[in-house]
Amino acid sequence: MIRRSLRLCNKRRTYVVPLDLQIEILSRLPSESVVRIMLVSKSWREIILSKSFMRLRSLTQPLRFLLALQDIDYQTGRINCSFFSSSSLSSSSTSISTTFLSTVTFPLRRRASYPSYYVNGLINIGEFICNPCNGKTVSLPKLVKITAASRRRITERFFGYDPVNNQYKVLCITMHPVGRATQSYFQVFTLGAKPKTWRFIDCGIPHTTLSKGLCIDGFVYYIARTDARMMCLMRFDLNSEKFNIYARVSEEMKALYFRDNGSRTLLNYHGKVAVAIQPSHSVPSIDLFIFEAGKQDYKEKSFDNLPQLHLRVKGVINHMGDIIFAPSCSEGDDIVIIHHDLKGASFKKMKFEVANHDWFNESNYFMGYVESLMLI
Repeated sequence: MIRRSLRLCNKRRTYVVPLDLQIEILSRLPSESVVRIMLVSKSWREIILSKSFMRLRSLTQPLRFLLALQDIDYQTGRINCSFFSSSSLSSSSTSISTTFLSTVTFPLRRRASYPSYYVNGLINIGEFICNPCNGKTVSLPKLVKITAASRRRITERFFGYDPVNNQYKVLCITMHPVGRATQSYFQVFTLGAKPKTWRFIDCGIPHTTLSKGLCIDGFVYYIARTDARMMCLMRFDLNSEKFNIYARVSEEMKALYFRDNGSRTLLNYHGKVAVAIQPSHSVPSIDLFIFEAGKQDYKEKSFDNLPQLHLRVKGVINHMGDIIFAPSCSEGDDIVIIHHDLKGASFKKMKFEVANHDWFNESNYFMGYVESLMLI
């Protein structure tokens, strides 16, 4: 492609580099250089943020892990989060080499949870959005107060990426108990939008959340219960900002769902939403349930004879369908995962090699890490 474009330039005797050649050259540069080029001119920025460039860059970048290690310092009231990227998995190795990316620090807020969401190069931790590549962070604005609501409330946030408009959005659902019922309010924040405020949006399906969220191809999914007491998988379209019931939860899954806290994390299974549930803590087995549009979930398969560790499924790492099981607690100072090769039906413990980091309170693993060019 590059040679053909250069020949066209020579024939036309022009010094204007064709657009396809510009995109090809930029896609091969490191992220630091691309970010600097974005500041040169408006035209360069438009090229780099175009869909064709984003698509090409995602195809040329290797599939990697993002490892986030959180260290809570209760004396200073701060949380330090260190990010590492890893090389792709090798079937012949039991260790995973890592490269340090950055460390970010943000305040520890009382009575606040810090769920972590990774989407398209950026990560949302509590009230902050961070670019692990360069350590830049931006804080979310304060939610719009709901004067008519009660003081008791539960707030859930979901982070997603809209590929149509190249936008990152945060969906916040605030649930207020009203007698035996619950009143929910829905707000959306768009990263980079001005003014920097939350916007109320309407939802024609009153519901409360029962799980963390998952973003796939511009949609945020989460398990919910409607006012009609139906348990379902909700879908939020980040482009149109509309809600709909994507699928129903089966009685089989509902019976197991509340037994296993790890099952409340949704995962991407070949582009489909899935939930992994451990039927019994005394049996080393995990059932995988799959959702399809307009249907009821079904059990795809069961993973038996798992290693004797407290495990939770983290996601599918490649098109071959390999699964990563991450221990819910670390073994001493080791940061390990269990790699399940579906082709060979084998389990292998793999250790992350992390230099100069001996202590952490929590570890999180994200598959498919790519560097984001978003300026935050």
